[in-house]
Amino acid sequence: MIQDDEYELLVTTPERIKALGFKPQKEFLTNHLLPYASELDEESTRFLGQVKINLAKSVMLREMKPACGVWLSRLMKYIRIYGLKFSKADHIDLIKLAYELIIIPDLEPSKVHKFSTMFIMLTKKRQLISPEELKLPWRPLYDLGQRIFDKNALHVGMFHYISSLESSYVALVKCARPYFELSATKEILDLLLPRINPWTADSYVLSQLVVFLPVALHPRNSALGHELWFEKLMVLWDTCYNAQCGVWDLMIIFTGLAKRNPGVINWSQYAPRIFSRFLHALNLPVSYKDMQINNHYTLDTKHMASWIVWSICPDGVVLKHLRCFMGGVESYLHSANSGRWSYKLRDFLKKLTKEFLNRYRRETEHKFKESWENQVPEHYKLREEDITEFINIVLEPTLQALYNRVDSLEVSFALQNLATLRPAIVIPPLLEKFKTSLNSLTEPHRVTAAMSGLAAVARPMVRGPDAGYLEGPTHIVHILMAVLPGLDPNDIKKTLVSLHFILFFSWMVPLIDCSSAHEYWPDLTEEELLTCESTAQIEDFVLVFFEKIFSIVESSVLEHVRLDTKESDGMRSKADAVMEAALSSATTAVLMQCSPKIFKEALRKFKSFATQTTFETNVSGSMVGVLLRVFARVDPESTLAAFLPLLCDELDELLASDDALKEENPPRDLMYRLVLLMHLVECDGTVLLKYVPRIIPVLDRALKIQTYYALNRASEILAHMLISFNCIELKEWKSSTKDYSAAPQTWLPVREWGHGCKLKDLSFKWHVPCKEEAECAQMLLDRYMKPEISKLKQWVNGDCEMSREERCRCFYVLVAVLSCGNFLPQPNEEPVLLLETQVPSTSIPYTNGVKFSITLDGENVRVAVTRLLVRVQERMLADKSDDTRGLELLTKVWERVVVMKGSRVGPSLEERLISYGALDRVLDGRAGPTNRFGGAGTSRLRMLTAEAARIHDESRVNLVCEAGITPIALKALHALAELSVNTYTSVRMLSQIRLYWMLNHYPYSYRTLVPKLAELLIKGGEGDEWHARHKGTLYMMLGPRNAPLIAKQDWEVARTLWPAILKAPLSEKPSILKLEQAFGDTIHRNFPAVNTRLVIPQSAIDAAARLLTEEQLNDAEFVEMLKKAKQNETAFSDRNERLYNELILELVDLAETPNIPWRRLELAFNMAVYCPSLQTAYPARAVRLAARGLLHDDVAVRRSAQRLAHYALKQRKRPLHKIHVDPYELAGLPRPAQHIPGYRKDVEWVMWSEDRIPKNDEEWDRPWLRSPSFGFYQWPEKLVVAAPISQQTCCKFPPPECMEEGERYLFEFFDDDENVNKLVSFLTVEEKKGKDKFSGVRFLFFKFLFAHYGPRIADKFTAHALRCAAETREAPQRFAAEVASAALRAARYWTRDDALKMHSDTLEIFKAGLTSVTPETMNDWGTALATGMEKMDPLRGATVVQGIVDLAIPPPAPANADPDQKASFVVCARLHALQGAIGSLKWRTAPLSQILLKKLDAANFIQHPYQNVRESVGSLLATMFDTEVLFPGGPTGYSLSLGDFIESIQPRLAPLYDENGDIVISLTSTTSPLQATAAEEAPQSAASTSRTRNSLSGQIPVRVARLSPDSAEASVSEDAAQSEAVEGEEESIGRSRLEKQLVDRLDAALSLSGDAPVVAPQPKDHARALSLLTTVIRASTGVCVRGVSAGGVGGGVVRAACRCAARGPTQPHDELPRAAAALLAALAVQTRTAAGFDRTCDELDLLATGNSWWARLACLDFAQPFLFYGLPFLCDSPDRAVRAEQFALKLMRDSRLEVRQSAAKLLTGLMHCRALPDEQRTLRLLIRSARSKQLVERHFGVLGMCAYLSSRPYSIGSKFGDVLSELSRHTNAPDPVPATIRRALADFRRTHQDDWPKHRDQLSEDELDMLADLTSPPSYFA
Repeated sequence: MIQDDEYELLVTTPERIKALGFKPQKEFLTNHLLPYASELDEESTRFLGQVKINLAKSVMLREMKPACGVWLSRLMKYIRIYGLKFSKADHIDLIKLAYELIIIPDLEPSKVHKFSTMFIMLTKKRQLISPEELKLPWRPLYDLGQRIFDKNALHVGMFHYISSLESSYVALVKCARPYFELSATKEILDLLLPRINPWTADSYVLSQLVVFLPVALHPRNSALGHELWFEKLMVLWDTCYNAQCGVWDLMIIFTGLAKRNPGVINWSQYAPRIFSRFLHALNLPVSYKDMQINNHYTLDTKHMASWIVWSICPDGVVLKHLRCFMGGVESYLHSANSGRWSYKLRDFLKKLTKEFLNRYRRETEHKFKESWENQVPEHYKLREEDITEFINIVLEPTLQALYNRVDSLEVSFALQNLATLRPAIVIPPLLEKFKTSLNSLTEPHRVTAAMSGLAAVARPMVRGPDAGYLEGPTHIVHILMAVLPGLDPNDIKKTLVSLHFILFFSWMVPLIDCSSAHEYWPDLTEEELLTCESTAQIEDFVLVFFEKIFSIVESSVLEHVRLDTKESDGMRSKADAVMEAALSSATTAVLMQCSPKIFKEALRKFKSFATQTTFETNVSGSMVGVLLRVFARVDPESTLAAFLPLLCDELDELLASDDALKEENPPRDLMYRLVLLMHLVECDGTVLLKYVPRIIPVLDRALKIQTYYALNRASEILAHMLISFNCIELKEWKSSTKDYSAAPQTWLPVREWGHGCKLKDLSFKWHVPCKEEAECAQMLLDRYMKPEISKLKQWVNGDCEMSREERCRCFYVLVAVLSCGNFLPQPNEEPVLLLETQVPSTSIPYTNGVKFSITLDGENVRVAVTRLLVRVQERMLADKSDDTRGLELLTKVWERVVVMKGSRVGPSLEERLISYGALDRVLDGRAGPTNRFGGAGTSRLRMLTAEAARIHDESRVNLVCEAGITPIALKALHALAELSVNTYTSVRMLSQIRLYWMLNHYPYSYRTLVPKLAELLIKGGEGDEWHARHKGTLYMMLGPRNAPLIAKQDWEVARTLWPAILKAPLSEKPSILKLEQAFGDTIHRNFPAVNTRLVIPQSAIDAAARLLTEEQLNDAEFVEMLKKAKQNETAFSDRNERLYNELILELVDLAETPNIPWRRLELAFNMAVYCPSLQTAYPARAVRLAARGLLHDDVAVRRSAQRLAHYALKQRKRPLHKIHVDPYELAGLPRPAQHIPGYRKDVEWVMWSEDRIPKNDEEWDRPWLRSPSFGFYQWPEKLVVAAPISQQTCCKFPPPECMEEGERYLFEFFDDDENVNKLVSFLTVEEKKGKDKFSGVRFLFFKFLFAHYGPRIADKFTAHALRCAAETREAPQRFAAEVASAALRAARYWTRDDALKMHSDTLEIFKAGLTSVTPETMNDWGTALATGMEKMDPLRGATVVQGIVDLAIPPPAPANADPDQKASFVVCARLHALQGAIGSLKWRTAPLSQILLKKLDAANFIQHPYQNVRESVGSLLATMFDTEVLFPGGPTGYSLSLGDFIESIQPRLAPLYDENGDIVISLTSTTSPLQATAAEEAPQSAASTSRTRNSLSGQIPVRVARLSPDSAEASVSEDAAQSEAVEGEEESIGRSRLEKQLVDRLDAALSLSGDAPVVAPQPKDHARALSLLTTVIRASTGVCVRGVSAGGVGGGVVRAACRCAARGPTQPHDELPRAAAALLAALAVQTRTAAGFDRTCDELDLLATGNSWWARLACLDFAQPFLFYGLPFLCDSPDRAVRAEQFALKLMRDSRLEVRQSAAKLLTGLMHCRALPDEQRTLRLLIRSARSKQLVERHFGVLGMCAYLSSRPYSIGSKFGDVLSELSRHTNAPDPVPATIRRALADFRRTHQDDWPKHRDQLSEDELDMLADLTSPPSYFA
């Protein structure tokens, strides 16, 4: 939408307001640019009046279909054409009406989507209506969301909606949110906060909170706004940061608060933790040893960018964190480091810069200051230095991302946003990159990327001094000249980018030679003088540009290899079409901007090129024709004078002989000139008029050519002439309205480069058809069309014969003449009534500015031609003609008759809109500074405004409103329908395309085709002709794609077509079978839930009445209609219900037909399944059919019958009676004044306790909590629970004689044992080997079945389930699991005795199943128990819970009993099932977890000898410890504490320690823990120990993770010998080197440092302790990865994991190292608070001082990702940064070389991320240490300086020369110093290779020589 406040005030005059009767809210200013703008006010007033009156009447008369839908669509069309062109009162009334329509109870989803779209269109401009003027209730919208998205029917498949409804609903709520009442915030919190459950995987509650919570309340209402929830949600975010319930979505709320309420929160204190989570959300490849841990950190970059931008304030804290943040991610933006994270980072850059630009505009532009929305406080606004700082922070990473090979568009947009604010900072480095990339021969993508980036900043660069960049215009001409070599025919991509580059600059720069400007303008500045001098090359640029274009054309010639190939047989590729469009756009821009002198030279050059060579006409000739059309449109006078006489003369000569007309293969000369003439006449019609007499003789001859290919070109000449006469088009759209021939004498173009044009100064000149043009069109019609019409009439009447060629010639001429659509008005006929309505539609023809029309002998041309074409088509089809070309041409004639289009041939409206949007984004100049020209500099370019006006003019034609289909149009519709079932595929396809257009254009016109389609389907036949007609009919029903006929939401259509499909004759052709199979998918995908009954509430009627005046309300006829409205509404609902029942019954009749084919039977069942109604139950016969289908032999039929029976049960479900209770009263506690989430006294009544298990019926009837969502966070005011059993009807099972008929059918079916036996036999058959799993659909079916009919039916299935559970086959076990799970859930509302019996039976099934479980069904049993227990009360289900616990954790075995290895799998399965039950009940079983832990310990499961059992126990422990969620101030003791448990097991780990206090990993090199246990009696001899030590391997290379992606990996193995040498020098003990190596290797392989020396371990105790530690580490890993808060992992486990994890690459059998590595990987990427970060740093410091160098190495591997994600904390506190630096420096002095190298990598990362507090001081320390005589200290200094080099992988540091100079002094030092230097310099050379020319300029000659000496190998002679 074009906005110009000044122009809007100019056109909204008092006189116009008086004429309209109101002041428009926000109209489309584009309408005022059209040539017929003066007529639009009257048109819009008439249109709006009809819409208001008829829409109001539609609602008040309760006619939802068709009246309400039709008139609402017209209101949407009105807004698309005129904008919000109505008064504020009408605006508010329309909003309220749309709102009331949306919240109509039980409204079908498609109508909700439509009304929501209407509401969004009305409220999108929120600044027009303030909250004081409009109030909307929030609760109906919430209830609407509950009804649509959170209903049980949705999950079982009964309720379908279109996929776009979700986004429409969210947008609807966001648009309505500003108008909620002030009390809405508290009400929303009271409703949604009690439903927060941290353990659920469903994010619906928090997503609703995000959508509904108002964040834009005025600061004066803070007490009713964010103060109620901000601290609560921030605590929730911190406490449950790892939850899957959508906690990360809370960041969206914080972002909204920061953006909509700037300044009310001081975000600086929250910046560290928020930036840390942003780092996690980017999913960067930073991890411990490249072990990727899947987390739930998902956050859209849009919200990240918005929060960062709107939290920036003058204190600079957020900018400081942003600098650190960008430093951390900068390297991942480089093209060398691309990966899955790349797109997200580039998208973040684009959105960050865009949001910053938006904030700048909001703070500076006047229109935002006038809005009612919250303003940015003065103390919070951006300062100039803040803007500059932001640009400097973001620019370098953005430039890094420029050269990416894919998706560089985001980077270009980011550069554009930055350059708009500070072009002087952004453009110079971009220009430098552009210049250097031009010389790149090996990487052409760098050139195109640089051009894309430079094109993005074209507007601010061209504006020059007006935008704050004085030198900008001086580069333009040189850049354009430099780009010309990019027009390379051999590189299409580079050519296209170069053409777009020239296009962007050309539209902003008038191509005028201003080199003589100094003679006329003495006040030129130095930059202006340079710019004017450079324009002397503009003419050269244009001429060279066309030379390049000509070379592209010449290289595109399509040559045929075979001599017998006709030129017409050639097909051009998509690349050729794209290239042609790009050439057209670029040359249009260049020629339109040229001065007359330069245009004349270009025309001369082009004429020489186009006329001296004859090109083939498919590719190159077409390109020449397009170029000629461009010249003709820019300057028709000169171009026509230069080309048209010459072409006509040549064509006269070529067409002079009759033989030339009959040639089968016309000469290339003739075809080429026809193509040129065809494009040439597509110009201004007024100029073309005087050449018509010269063209007519040529046309007379050319239209007699017999070759179709040439005849088509000749007819297109006629068509283009008529289009030129009748179209409305702009004559020019230059960048300036001034005279280009008068520059630079009277005006100086360089001062207007890049400037836009305000609407008041546009001065567009339009071509509007005049009387002379209409007369000429009439003459052409009479001359060419009348004879052809006469011939066709004679042929139709049988007076003469007509050959195919003659018919095709007639059709070609008709297609050409009918191209003048604007001269051909629609027939003035009464529409055909297709649907009864009380508010009939009316035609609203739009003004198009054309005042003239042409006729055919005084008759409407469309009517006359339609009448004739109907007869012609009948004759052609009656003759059984195989004239496919004639039929194809006939469809084109039909298109010209029925489609109202008079625009030029070219891209579609959608393509033009996309192109316009792209250009508008690139050339947008808003938000830039305005210095000299008051706003013209930042206005929209004149070219863009012109394109917007043309698109708007064309869109008016597409949005025309018809009253209905006219009789003539109906004939055309049926004719196209007849062609759509033609024998020939090509004819069918073309006809169906035109038919679909008519169906979309005329409302409800599809109803006229329904009887015909049904007849065609049912009518049988044979042979190819029948097959073709049948296939065409099927295709018609499956189209159009966006709204297939078969899926029309009209019960009458479905009632007719669906049974017709089933009655259609069979065909075995694969193509038809494929189409018939598509019917089911199409219906399922496109047929959402449709109302059978609907009642419009009184509130909607009252809202509609506000749109009518008193006179209209009191109209006698309308009053009478109102009296019958309720009756009509009921009658309409009854009719829909009757149609629905008839449809279902007919489907049942067809399905029950004997010997029905199996495909049809499947489709019949699918149709019945796809149209369930929540308002009208399936008839009893349909239920009986479902029951019978359950036993059908076809598995697909059984599956559909199961769903059908399920839906029938759902429809007949007896309601559950609910009551409201006070949870605090049930707990026996008063309501607290201040609420604390988490475990509390008032939730104990819903938690596990053996004392509260119901022991009698009275206790059974106590209120119980079904949903675990309530209670843990807080209680609602009133809790809704199930009423006692005595008040329920759902648990009282009536006898069969009291049941409804359909209900009784199902009961009798399932009460028959034979039916149940057969059904079970089917359900226990495997369907897909290896892919079958627990079926949620079957579970729900059984649950509804058992709950509806009670124990009598359930017992039959549980008996079978018990038998099947004992089998070892997969399918029976899976069936048993589904039945057991369903029985658990179904018995929730039964009486105590029935429920306990069912629990007992179910428990037996689980016991049997978990005894005979197989690996394939283990997950099924776990899922079954988890699903069955999901919504149960643990106290009422205590029987099952205790039984599963006793089954999974049996009493401890005797001390000397050997473990049964075969039974370990059964133990694992039972533990897995127990985990499922505990996981479903979660926090309510927290006390039970404490009992479980004791049982597990007593059963020795925690230290079990088998690995699979330990893994299962670890997973179970993780689930148990996951209940430890403690909110600040909350009590402890309710749940298990992982930290306490770890402390408690420390004494039991004592056997791991040897006499030296080291942890012994293994007593032998190959003995597993189990083998060690079995061998406890074997004596440990010294000899065996010696053999073991001799068998140990030496050092193993360790590959460590990287903090920075560009720091080079150092190989440890290659320096192993150096490590030995260094340590040998430092030893003062007199031992030999061999002895030291042996001792070091034994220490590394056998021991790690411990805490205290103890007694030497025994094998059995050692194995148990090792197993215990492994299990605890696995449990800790599970808590870290899956836990809600992931807390409690103590330092002891972290230290032990570091000591166990780093012993080289882990082997498959090394369980403990692998588990320890997984724990460290999870901990390293864990989200932390500041306190948690400090605690982890303490642990790292302890490990750094330990004795084990393996542990020190592991802690460094851990520290790299840990410190990377902790960068915001380092940035926040200098003390933390110093601590991190000291940690790295301390370990860089380690005695082990491997540790020093790993620590150097850590220092590299810290330097790279700019995390060091004082880098200069650190460098001085390193240089000083490098000069030490001690080798380790010297190596420490060299490593640090090499780290400095590596920390700048793509830049040169300021101290590079000093570092290089110092390193050169150590090249001859002892090893490993020289190797370290060589490796660092090699990496430096590799990473700086791409931009070395730029880096080289930053170094002095001495530094370059020094670098060359260090990186080049020494000479051989040296």
